[in-house]
Amino acid sequence: MGKSAGIGPGRLGRIAGRGERIGGATISELQAMVDEAAAASGVAGAQVCVILDEQRAQFVYGSANAELYIPMTGDTVVQVGSVTKVFNAAMIMTLVEDGRLDLDAPVVEYVPDLKLADKQAQETITLRQLLSMSAGLDNGHATPLKGDGALARYVALLRDIPQVFAPGRGFGYSSAGSCIAGYAAERATGTPWDLLMQKRVFEPAGLVHAVTLAEELPYHRVSVGHAPAQRGRSPKVVRPWHVSQGGGPGGATFATTAHDLARFGQLFINGGKAANGDQVLSQTAVRMMTNPTIDAPAAYKWGARQQWGLGPYVAHWGDAIVWGHAGGNQSGGAQLIWFPQKRAVLAFVINTIGAFDEFTARMFGDFSQAVLGVSAPTLAPPEPQLRIGDPRRFVGAFARNGMRYEISQDAGRLRYKEISLRRGGLGDALGEVVQGELVSLGGDRFLVKTPGPSGPISIAFFGDDGQGRAANLVVPMFATRRVDG
Repeated sequence: MGKSAGIGPGRLGRIAGRGERIGGATISELQAMVDEAAAASGVAGAQVCVILDEQRAQFVYGSANAELYIPMTGDTVVQVGSVTKVFNAAMIMTLVEDGRLDLDAPVVEYVPDLKLADKQAQETITLRQLLSMSAGLDNGHATPLKGDGALARYVALLRDIPQVFAPGRGFGYSSAGSCIAGYAAERATGTPWDLLMQKRVFEPAGLVHAVTLAEELPYHRVSVGHAPAQRGRSPKVVRPWHVSQGGGPGGATFATTAHDLARFGQLFINGGKAANGDQVLSQTAVRMMTNPTIDAPAAYKWGARQQWGLGPYVAHWGDAIVWGHAGGNQSGGAQLIWFPQKRAVLAFVINTIGAFDEFTARMFGDFSQAVLGVSAPTLAPPEPQLRIGDPRRFVGAFARNGMRYEISQDAGRLRYKEISLRRGGLGDALGEVVQGELVSLGGDRFLVKTPGPSGPISIAFFGDDGQGRAANLVVPMFATRRVDG
C-alpha cells in the first residue's frame, strides 16, 4: 500500500463545532483509528462521517481507484447498496403524506399488472409490509437490467418469486419487495423512480453528492470497487461497476458519500428537517418510519437483536437505541446508523466489499466507543451452553432463491450446511458450501459455529408445518421455507 498506488492515511476530518474533539476523542485519534481499521481489513478507500449534535467530523482514507492512482476524497461517490432502502421508504412516505399512496392498501391497486407465484399474496401484500420486510417474499433475482423501463421489467420477472410465508406472518428481508414498493411509487405518479428520488429526497435534503443514474456519474468523483489488499499488495479493481437499474429501489445503483448519508440520517433526529432548513419529512412520517413493526428473530453479524420499522431497523447497543441500515454490492458498502437519544449519526462508505465485515466491526467497536461512548454487542455462544430442545423441529432442508440450507442431526448435535446454487451475485459462487455446528441461544434461536475467522452466524426458526417442525428458517436476515415435504 504505497503512495504510488494512491493509498495511505487519509486527511484529517473537518469539524464544525468547538475545539478539536468530537465526543470522547480528538480528530487525530479518530483519524488514526480509521486508518488502522482500513489497513487491517484490506480496504482500498473509505470515508467516515460523524455528527454529534452540532459537531461534525469527516475522515478519508486511501484510493478511489487503485489502477488509476485516484485518491479517495470526501466528495467521491461510492455505491452504498441496500442503505438505499431507507431513502426509498422516505420517498414513499412523502407520497403517502400527499395522498398518492396508502400504506395499507394492497399494492396491486397501484400495480394492477403485478404477478406473483402466490395469488393470495399478490392480491393482499401492502406497502407497509413491503417496507417493513414482512411481506413474505423471497429476496429475489440479481438480474442486470438497464435503460428506460428497467424497474418495470424487473418487477415483471418476479412472477415466479417464491412466497416464503404468508404476508404479515413473519420477517424476511427482501430486495424484491423494496423494488415492488418503489415501482408502486413510479406507477402512482407516472414519474420514473430515479427522478422521484432526486426531487423528493436528494434535492430537498441538500444531498449534492447523491446519484442513481449512470449517465450522471461523469459529473461526480467516482470510486470503483476493489478486492481486499492482501500481503502488502495493492488492491485490485473489481468490474463491472454498475449493477442493475432495474434493482434501483433495492440498492443496485445508488452512490453517495458518507457525509450525505450522515446528513440524511440527521432527518430522523431533527423531526424530518434537513440541515438546510427544508422539511423533507413530516414529524408524523419520521415517527411512522421509526415505529418498530416486526421482530427480526435472528441477530445480525454484530450481535444486536433487531426490529424493523418502515425502511430502517432498530436495535439496542446496551442501553442505547440505534436505528439504521447496512448495504453492499461488488462496488461498495455502507453503514448508516443514528442514535436519537445522543443526537448522533455515524456513517461510512468503503469501496472494498470483501473487507466490509471487519471494517464494520472496528467502526462499531473501538471507533464508536471512542467518539460516542457506546459500541455494538458481539455474537458469542452462551456459557454454559444451553440444551437443545426437540431437534426434530429443526432438522430438514430449507431454501430461498439460489440458496439451500440443510440441518442434520449427528451424535446428538445439530449440523448446518449452506449451499449456493447460483453463479455470481454478492459473495455467491456455484456450489459454495458453509458448514458448522448449531449452538442453542434458547428456543428457536441458534448460533452457527463455523471454522475460520468470520465468526458465528445467527439463525432462527419460526412457524409450524403442521407436523411439529419449523416451517421457516432465517439466516440471519433472509427467510427461507422448508422444502423437504
